[in-house]
Amino acid sequence: MRLSLVASLALIGICFYAVCAGASPVSLGDATSLKTASPVFIYTAAESSYGVAADDTDFLFRLGMLEGHLIIGHDLLKANKPALALPHFGHPVRELYADLSDYLEKKKAPAFDDKLIKLEAAVSAAPDSPDTETLYQSTIAAVHQARQTVPEQVRNSVPEMIRVCADTIDAASGEYGEALEHGRVETIVEYHDSRGYLSYVAQELSHLMETHKDAADQSLLTRFKTVLAKAQYIVEPLIPGPVPRGTVSQYRAVASEAVDIAKK
Repeated sequence: MRLSLVASLALIGICFYAVCAGASPVSLGDATSLKTASPVFIYTAAESSYGVAADDTDFLFRLGMLEGHLIIGHDLLKANKPALALPHFGHPVRELYADLSDYLEKKKAPAFDDKLIKLEAAVSAAPDSPDTETLYQSTIAAVHQARQTVPEQVRNSVPEMIRVCADTIDAASGEYGEALEHGRVETIVEYHDSRGYLSYVAQELSHLMETHKDAADQSLLTRFKTVLAKAQYIVEPLIPGPVPRGTVSQYRAVASEAVDIAKK
């Protein structure tokens, strides 16, 4: 079977980064032309799947992580860091989409893995192209369309979405734990995973606060937003310094606060 041009470009990009990952670790200074006191190492190893989405909220959780990857990848592209951005356009299609495909098929919803493949290829071949930005926006729109397959009473429910957001912060704390070694950020792709997940949560909270004006809902969402801000502070720098802003224990404590709020 002949590969399409897009698939061929994606394969070239994947092979290139696989070679890089198998070679000696690349320092952040080498990859981004930055001079840092302590090099941060980049690995593009595949992340493990969370498993097939079991129900509506589970689907939203996995879809949120996928969107979080795209958000942080886009942030890195805008910061002119394409080498750091590319893994976050590869993970969705190779690790996370498989968790969603059965749910989408059962709902008879349009698949969007083709868009993810094309976007990764575009980022690899022409990260600065306006066409790549257009494709990014189109892919995000497809993600948001997939979200509409979940019943409205679930995706627009404050308690349900708070639980999804709490689980996402918990997942972000796990990624942060994978990023740090001996108190330093050694695996920057995991650090960026964590940051991207929190960006997705912030986006969802903003939507909920705009659409749920009830005093009780606003109070709950404000409390949750305060907890989220603690986690966001830890991974606020797009390029982390030699000493991270928080320990793994501190991040996990914040995640526990979020989970506690979601249980009430």
